[in-house]
Amino acid sequence: MHHWIRAKALLIAALLCIVPMSARAITWAKSEVRDPVTNERVKVHQPMSSGSYVYSWPEKSDQVFWPFTDSNWLWFNPASGYIAFGNDFAELDTAKRAVLKDWLKANFDRNAPPQSRQDLLKWAEKVYAARGMDDDFWCHFFRLMAFETREDSETSLAYVRKALPLLEKSLAASADPGETLKNLYLLGEYNRRIGRNDDAKRYLERLNALEVDGELSGFKQYLQEIAKEQQALPPGKSAGSNASGDAAEGRD
Repeated sequence: MHHWIRAKALLIAALLCIVPMSARAITWAKSEVRDPVTNERVKVHQPMSSGSYVYSWPEKSDQVFWPFTDSNWLWFNPASGYIAFGNDFAELDTAKRAVLKDWLKANFDRNAPPQSRQDLLKWAEKVYAARGMDDDFWCHFFRLMAFETREDSETSLAYVRKALPLLEKSLAASADPGETLKNLYLLGEYNRRIGRNDDAKRYLERLNALEVDGELSGFKQYLQEIAKEQQALPPGKSAGSNASGDAAEGRD
């Protein structure tokens, strides 16, 4: 499901290491899609343009990227309660559609729909659970939530702990060197956040020792630079959060 996300991330991340960042210009276009549960039309926004700069934003520490960190990419029908990211909004087969329709009728309160981004994400987590998503999805989602809740260390670290066994499973199963690089970085970073410094060091040593070439050498350098930035932070903290409790770091 997310192979296209990973491939694009690897390419752009590698480019970040060798070319100057372009001018910031994210654009969206208004659109309509069909709610796969009810077939109702839903007004949404489609991403139109961005640049490699999105891979330098603080969410890089969790290896989650725009448009997932943008509320425009979280499509929601307040009439039915159905919610999903734009890339898998329509990916609902007939059998799951019937089950989810009944689940939404039993669990969604039309009189009190989620409003804030945090509430929408929490509702999305429940809807995705009802859809029965795979480990690949949840590993990405838990990392996104670790970033989104970064100002609440307890909640953020709870998502980090949920992601860790999925990252370990992915590392053991993947033969793709790009995925291996990413998993080693994340396992090093997430173990650092929860205070497992020996494990963090072990994974980062494996990252440093992994031999790659071409585009992947740029991706490896990119991850090593993020790891170095993160190691300067207190345990439990990540880029974009503030150790003193002040406002989160901006994107400029």
